[in-house]
This record gives sequence, C-alpha cells and structure tokens, in this order.
Amino acid sequence: MTVEITSIDIKEGIVTIAAIDVSEENLQMLERNREDVEKEISFIFDTHEKIEYQYLYSWLHRQKATQGATTWGEALNAVIGIITTISQKYRNWD
Repeated sequence: MTVEITSIDIKEGIVTIAAIDVSEENLQMLERNREDVEKEISFIFDTHEKIEYQYLYSWLHRQKATQGATTWGEALNAVIGIITTISQKYRNWD
C-alpha cells in the first residue's frame, strides 16, 4: 500500500505509523467522487514480535531517507513525510 507517512509514535516497543493513503486506487476514487477527504490509516508494529521487528528493520533499511541514521529514533524520524510502500498486513483496521 502506497502511503505518505505523517507521524510516528513509540510506546513500550509498539511502533505506530500514521499515514495518508496515496495509492492510485484511492486517488482515482477521490477524483471520481470529487472528494477532498484524505484517507488516514495507521500501521502497528510490535517490536517484541520477531517477524514484525524483522519487517520494520528491513523496511527502514530500504528507505533512502534513513541512510546515515545511527539510531532507531533517527531512522524513524527520517521517514516522516516520505511516500513509501508498507505491507497491508500491519495495517490497523480499528
């Protein structure tokens, strides 16, 4: 899913990424309906879970914005504002 990251929150090992859906399908729907409402979504990663940690780690390493970051905090702050793709598997549907 193609998104623009708007903010990141970290609490007790849970990383929540807030984003706006900028996928082609969503943009076409907005254009057809002449709506100006952006679809806000969030993704949740529990870094205590090995698979989620590995996905987040490898995803951060693939981002050009994080090159040169030496800490998790620097890397996570570097991705705010970028347009990227995140697996829908980690989307929060609540």
